[in-house]
Amino acid sequence: MCGVCGTYSPNGQVDRSIAAAMHNRLVHRGPDETYSLNTETVSVKLGRLGMTGLVDGWQPAEDRSGRYVAMTNGEVYNAKALREKVGSDRQRNAVDVAVIPELVSRYGIQGLGLVDGQFATVVFDRAENSLILARDRFGICPLYYTVAGSDIHFCSELKPLVQCVDQPWKVDIGAVDQYFSLGNIVAPRTLVKGVNAVPPGCAVRFGPDRQETVRYWRYGQFAPAPEPVSEEALREGLRSSVRDRLHADVEIGAYLSGGFDSTAILMESAALLDRPVRTFSVVFDDPSLDEGRFQREVAEQVGSKHEQILCQPTDIASRFEEMVRHCCYPQRETYNVAAMMLADTVRSFGVKGVVSGEGADELFFGYDSYAFDSATRSTRSSCAENEQAWGRADFSWEVDWRKVSRRREHLASAAHEALVGEEFWRTRLIPFSEDEVKLLSPMQLRSISDVYVQLAGHLLGDHGDAMVMKSSIEGRYPFLGNSVVSLALQTGDSAKVVDFEGKACLKSAYQGVVPESVLRRGKHGFTAYDLRSVVDERTWEGWRGLVEASGVFAPGCLDTAPGQGGADKWDFRLSLISIAMVMDELALGL
Repeated sequence: MCGVCGTYSPNGQVDRSIAAAMHNRLVHRGPDETYSLNTETVSVKLGRLGMTGLVDGWQPAEDRSGRYVAMTNGEVYNAKALREKVGSDRQRNAVDVAVIPELVSRYGIQGLGLVDGQFATVVFDRAENSLILARDRFGICPLYYTVAGSDIHFCSELKPLVQCVDQPWKVDIGAVDQYFSLGNIVAPRTLVKGVNAVPPGCAVRFGPDRQETVRYWRYGQFAPAPEPVSEEALREGLRSSVRDRLHADVEIGAYLSGGFDSTAILMESAALLDRPVRTFSVVFDDPSLDEGRFQREVAEQVGSKHEQILCQPTDIASRFEEMVRHCCYPQRETYNVAAMMLADTVRSFGVKGVVSGEGADELFFGYDSYAFDSATRSTRSSCAENEQAWGRADFSWEVDWRKVSRRREHLASAAHEALVGEEFWRTRLIPFSEDEVKLLSPMQLRSISDVYVQLAGHLLGDHGDAMVMKSSIEGRYPFLGNSVVSLALQTGDSAKVVDFEGKACLKSAYQGVVPESVLRRGKHGFTAYDLRSVVDERTWEGWRGLVEASGVFAPGCLDTAPGQGGADKWDFRLSLISIAMVMDELALGL
């Protein structure tokens, strides 16, 4: 995993100082080496976090014709198979991502769909003087861009891009409404007006006279197999994906939450490696938050070298603002502080990568909401806004329309005016048409929405990439491997949710492998301490002033906004505070 940034100026007037400035703010993403690509029209820099090809791999990489040259952040786990398909590398470049430009040369942008991995790539076409910015299937690796006159600036992180490109930046009030309503911001939108995220499974192509977004893959092509997917196939699919993600020239550890997903991955990892796995987990003093008992039981069973990191209320209070100002993404809970501490500890032990269980709940219907969808309901409330956002009037995902209007009451009058015509539901939030959505079951539609609204932006974004890469750690996600995704799409709804229990087929496949206490325990979401209860009054007052100074929120809103618990799913006050912090960090106006 690395950090990539740069400027494309098709008229040949490249300001190379902008790429240099962004790169200096990305050193935590790639502290091992720095690579540069400079032509008359493009300036790209990449900071490398070396995982493979440490001796005989480098960037930029070229296809055999020399037409396409690429700088890529990430991993291509099936690079060997792809090389056999497209031919050997004439430069003998051993880094796995060196196959990217050859795929584009042979198959165009659609060739990226062959990759089993995680990447954000910048591909320059020398023949056409054009640029491609592309992102992996699920958006594990972030990539942002902005159009400034005739120039295109791009970066692996939002903050360096905004801070290094001199513009009068403003907050995107439509993104604020997305977060108020969904608890997430959906690509291509970001909190900054005029800065876009490359959507998962897409490439954005820029030429001297054009810009177009091309989708090369999308999640949600459900095609249940004629025969049920066997437990053996599920086990082998996950085992293969884990094997690929353990392959590296450096040590790969594992996150262990104490839940089923991370435990299944650890069981496979322990069976594949000839050394004890190094495992890491967070524990809390509060018994209602702590999962330490399950973590220790699993670690003892597999014989891992286990490290537990104690997250205390003082940690949340002292590091919440640091976390927000680093990732520049709104927050609705405090657990990202614990995730940041976890990554800090991983790095302190000299481990450069971890496998983690993200994706299992979305692909195999593990959240409680799928169990509700599996029940027969005679009527579902419908509205035109749902149809515009999701393609179906009777589907609203996690949106509670009664709360949407109440949350908007916390906006200042100027923000209310700016929101007209920019409400979150006016944008289609999933890449499916109305006709395609009609063919989906309620659980399938929820799975697609979970992937594009929650997994890509939040779980893999500010909770995943931003927290691990802050400490120069790479996150790897076996449940998002091509083999597992393919099996998930072939597995019928009724095999995933049985007797109101999600991930039933996975749990059945790991019966007798995963400890029974973990296999049968209820889902325990990762959460941490309530922010208001752990900070002193002086700190809270400072944040109140920051919220009111933003110009986006109404005076006194922090006192009237609902807190944690009750009917609200998250602490809305955290959203107000964190958005104000991001606006302050990036000097955003309204």
